Amino acid sequence: MKYPSPNAAVEAGRQRRAAKAAERQVRIEWFIEEVCGKVSMEMRQRVTLATHLLKDRVVRNISIPVLKGIGPRGGRVVTGRSRPNEFPHAETTLLLTTIFEVVQEVAPGAFEGYVGTPLDYGLILETRMNRSFLVRTLYESAADIRAILSGPVT
Repeated sequence: MKYPSPNAAVEAGRQRRAAKAAERQVRIEWFIEEVCGKVSMEMRQRVTLATHLLKDRVVRNISIPVLKGIGPRGGRVVTGRSRPNEFPHAETTLLLTTIFEVVQEVAPGAFEGYVGTPLDYGLILETRMNRSFLVRTLYESAADIRAILSGPVT
């Protein structure tokens, strides 16, 4: 069975709908790019905030000073050093001042935050001397970090 060819009015209507459909498609792609950009920017800000929070808590946890005094023979005496399972106590503040934070984009829209120290002494405290300050602070702050990273996107 052969269908009759459409008249001019039907053909004009089809062309108008096709033109509008192409126009709508362009708007949808533009809107998706805008939303992805906003989500990516917000996630960068959230990872930065969570990383900064963790760094601040690490610094606060290791800022307890040791006690310094003069011994009975006139020499310098240091007391109040940290014990195993405690945060390291600050004697020279070198560890405190070298704590850093870095946020990197590892894939489009995916970010990672790092908190650490470049000092070998920090690694020794963390792994060998049983005075964990980085991992322990991360575990103690996990609920707050999770809340920052998983909240609704505005």
